[in-house]
Amino acid sequence: MSDQKDPAQAQDDEGDELAKIKELAARAQADLQNAKARMEKEAQEIRGYAMQGLIEKLLPTISNFQRAFEHLPEDLADHDWIKGLQATEQQLMSDLTAVGLKQIDSLGKPVDPQQHEVLQAAAGEKDIVVTVMEEGYMLNEKVIRPAKVVVGNGE
Repeated sequence: MSDQKDPAQAQDDEGDELAKIKELAARAQADLQNAKARMEKEAQEIRGYAMQGLIEKLLPTISNFQRAFEHLPEDLADHDWIKGLQATEQQLMSDLTAVGLKQIDSLGKPVDPQQHEVLQAAAGEKDIVVTVMEEGYMLNEKVIRPAKVVVGNGE
C-alpha cells in the first residue's frame, strides 16, 4: 500500500484548507474593523471628557451672566453695551449647544433626582418644580450639573 493520497482526496483536502484560510482572513478582517470602530469610539469619548471639563468650568460664568441679566435695571436694558453683552452670552450658548450642551427644562416638571437638586420646598403642586434657582445642564444626554430647584410641597 502506498502513502500517496488519491488525487480526489488531495483536492478535497486542499479545498478544506483553502476554506479555513478564507475563514481566518474574514475573521481577521472583522477583528480589524471592530478594533478600528472601538478606537474611534474611545477617541470620541476622550474628546467628550475634555469638552465636558471645559464646559463645567464655563457654567458658573454663564450662570453669572444669566443672573446679571435677570436683575438688570430697566434704564440700562436698552443700552448698546448691555445689548452687546447679551449678544455675546447668546453666541456662547449657541456655540455650546452646537457641541451638545442642553439646558434642563425644569420649571413645572416633576422633580427628578437625576436632574434636580432640591434646595427647599414651598407652596405648590406636590413634587413639581415651582422655582429654578440655578439652571442645570446636560452634555450629550448626560447631566453635568443638576438644576437647583424649589419643589412644591402640596400646599
